[in-house]
Amino acid sequence: MVGNNVYDDLTGLYSRKGLYEKYEELSGKDDIHFMFLDLDNFKTVNDVYGHRTGDELLRATGALLRECAPDSVVVRLGGDEFVVMFCGTKSREELAGTAERMLAGMRKRDREMEFFAIVSLSIGIVFKASCDTNLDQLLSQSDAAMYEAKQNGKSCYVFYNDLEEKFLREKEMEENAEQALKDGEFEILYQPVYHMQSSRLEQTQACVVWKRDEKTVWKAADFRPLLERNSLIKEVDLYAFETVCRDLKYFRKEEQDRTRIGVQLSRLLFLDENLGERLKEIMKRHEVSAEEIELEIEERAFAARGVDKLIDSMKKLKSQGFLLAMIHFGTDFSSFRYLRALPIDSLKFEKTYLKENWKNNRGRQIIKTLIKLGKDLKFLLVAQGIVEKDEVVFLSSCGCDAASGSFYMLPKPFVEYREYVRTQAAHKDESKVFDFLNTLDDSKNEIAGEIIGSGVEFVSGISDIRGGIYFPGGEVGQNLICYPGSLFSSNSYTFALWMKPEAAFAWTSVIYMRYLEGFASLVPSLGGGQSIYRISEDIDVNNGWHDTFCRAAALHKWCFVAITYDSFSESICYYLNGRKAGYRVDVPTMISCRQVLLGGDPFQKSYQGYVSALTVYDSVKTDEEIRQLYSSYFEEPGFCGEKEEFWMEIS
Repeated sequence: MVGNNVYDDLTGLYSRKGLYEKYEELSGKDDIHFMFLDLDNFKTVNDVYGHRTGDELLRATGALLRECAPDSVVVRLGGDEFVVMFCGTKSREELAGTAERMLAGMRKRDREMEFFAIVSLSIGIVFKASCDTNLDQLLSQSDAAMYEAKQNGKSCYVFYNDLEEKFLREKEMEENAEQALKDGEFEILYQPVYHMQSSRLEQTQACVVWKRDEKTVWKAADFRPLLERNSLIKEVDLYAFETVCRDLKYFRKEEQDRTRIGVQLSRLLFLDENLGERLKEIMKRHEVSAEEIELEIEERAFAARGVDKLIDSMKKLKSQGFLLAMIHFGTDFSSFRYLRALPIDSLKFEKTYLKENWKNNRGRQIIKTLIKLGKDLKFLLVAQGIVEKDEVVFLSSCGCDAASGSFYMLPKPFVEYREYVRTQAAHKDESKVFDFLNTLDDSKNEIAGEIIGSGVEFVSGISDIRGGIYFPGGEVGQNLICYPGSLFSSNSYTFALWMKPEAAFAWTSVIYMRYLEGFASLVPSLGGGQSIYRISEDIDVNNGWHDTFCRAAALHKWCFVAITYDSFSESICYYLNGRKAGYRVDVPTMISCRQVLLGGDPFQKSYQGYVSALTVYDSVKTDEEIRQLYSSYFEEPGFCGEKEEFWMEIS
């Protein structure tokens, strides 16, 4: 009978009974090491693909474990749980290497078997136990470590030996938290939240850490669950709120742009009927208004009882002028059934959930659906914990609004963050506008142009309130306008112009920027019905061309062209008549613009045609902002272009 057999009928591995018998045979002098493994999303495989496929997955997993650990006892405990037992001397590094091979082997099968794409392993490891230890205790310890691996995002491993340190740390936290608050050991760090398309500073995130000493710093995820138990978290959160209000006051003293700051508050505080009054009293002391603060509540708050009371409290805070956000959305989706009733302004995705899902097709589809839902509900959507540029590109393409994470900047103390915002954060929207009304200078008379050659003349532009420039064409470097490099003073930028080509010279630039070690060039016509925005690096003569293609501009017809370059994501967007028509990533940032040429470049014949309404922004404009800019010209008196609206969404 199966129940009495030392081997598992399905996989051929040892059974639970076989494990106990093998364990009894061990010498008491031997070291023992345990791995407890669980298949993530196994139930989904059974439900979607059927039990036969589930059995196939179990057999394949067993074969993988034997392949990765040939000198071990491999056991199927039952269901989707496995144990790998090692006897004798093993280093921690060896066990970690074996676990890595198991995880990598499962990921490799992603490409071989369709259903593997949603499956991963969570592994708990007990390192160097004595054979005198009770087997059930070892199973319990390795199971606890495996559960921690699941909590850490799945597809990873955790050593129980490290959890013992965690248990001791948690005990220390509980015993010292109250005194630590009195001693000022809790510190507020600040992290920027950037708009993903424009890389402009959208808001700021306040992060509380417990700085026990110079070497010991505990993050909020370490201490918040513990302090929730004794309600001390309420005092910590109120301390954080007051600190943020004080720091906001200093921001304004230095005449920096106001930045809205998100502050997490405990569910216990949200349930306090007098919370609004308590917060307003603090804000009054520091001359801070409600719209400068966003109160954050984590999703798991909706998993407990009393949700109706919690929502009523949130609505009351909303009526008092506070902005509200839900953070860690995707932790357990306990909030999902309440989304229709929640009075929140922002929805902030849990970083682990995004990490789990964005690299496989089904996960990406789910993320896209959730983002669309959030957009339809008019939430500001924020991705937390962004690490890679590819995440920015994908989430931005799905419509996610903003993001934070180490890709942009790790949290900093207030003084350092204040300086960062002042000197580096893209939170201003400076522009240089050229209307060409009988002058080459911009509207503020800060940037002056110089005509090189002859035949360049002022003419009528795209509307009665805009002038234009006519370029007659000519030989290389002739009959064009030269501007200083300060026209492009920011690494990230947007420029937009109306142009009407009168001749199609292949590779002729309408605008050309010379940088310290390369150039950028907008070419209206390549031939073959294409145009191009090219960034080129001098240092890489073979692979230094970074081209963004679009359809060519029509001859004898005004068209609106806009180019954005984002130095954070190193991406280019090419817009034609208000619509994104070209896109390119992995484009290097050109540093220190030296010269700008309008109407030609140093390599090809000069441009023949018209240019009007050139505008250069020191920031990246979004799709919607480009569309609005394009549409705004329609309202100008004497507009002489054609509205290209065939692509606009039909309602």
